[in-house]
Amino acid sequence: MNRLTHRFSYTSKGYIMAWLTRSYCSRILTVALALGLAVELPATVQAQLTTASLGAQLPETWEFQAPSGPDAPLPVNREAGGKREIADALPCVMSDQRLTAIVPSSGLGTTVAEYPTVFWYMPKTRASGVELVLTDTKNREIYSVNYALDKSGDGTAPAGIMSLPLPALANFSPLKIGQNYRWQLALVCDANARDKDVVASGWIQRVSPSPNLAMRVKQATPQERVTIYANERLWYETLITLNQLRRDLPKDRDLEDAWKKLLKSVGLDKIAQENSGDKIVAVP
Repeated sequence: MNRLTHRFSYTSKGYIMAWLTRSYCSRILTVALALGLAVELPATVQAQLTTASLGAQLPETWEFQAPSGPDAPLPVNREAGGKREIADALPCVMSDQRLTAIVPSSGLGTTVAEYPTVFWYMPKTRASGVELVLTDTKNREIYSVNYALDKSGDGTAPAGIMSLPLPALANFSPLKIGQNYRWQLALVCDANARDKDVVASGWIQRVSPSPNLAMRVKQATPQERVTIYANERLWYETLITLNQLRRDLPKDRDLEDAWKKLLKSVGLDKIAQENSGDKIVAVP
């Protein structure tokens, strides 16, 4: 065998051995994964196998087609007040932040629930309580409730994001599919002068679920459910599911980042930035 032939044979053996090694490792990995065995993989391989973060799976912008028909356009009052040009413009609010209904910029969020849960940001306040009123597009009251606010030693209630479920046992019919409903949240600054209330509002539209939605949700993990609801543009389901995850896993950074991105997708960046780490609290 001449030198050239020997070199070629040696090199070919190297290629063959490398191929056999890769094939052997691939088979071992396949068998191990099938049997549920722990396999220590190189960092580069682990990075490729890692699923995308929850935040990366949420939309950059929460697109929604504004409603058409006799109800359009819907009045939007997502943020109470406006710029505080005079000292007593918002008499019981103790900061420059505003009472804000957590809804898309159109003011309207969709749901498949008969009785969804609504969310709002409450600034630090001296208000004695909050009032929620649900009306239809003809401004007929469907449901209302009042709650007192827990106060600290200085007589104020702290800022934070709050939620309130529309109760199924409150003697009003389920929301109807295809109809719009307005919820108004008021900080009651003076029970004897309700014209001083600080008010924000949002809209709910109940929609029909897409085919197999219930099955997909049932088979999904809680994190996957957030993505499913977001892809369906079901605003209220996305909020409450991510809320529950943050409550169950308060130290999970991925969930915190996902929460910030969700608020940013509807133009509520300031709330996300100023309340990083705050957990949503349900009104009792």
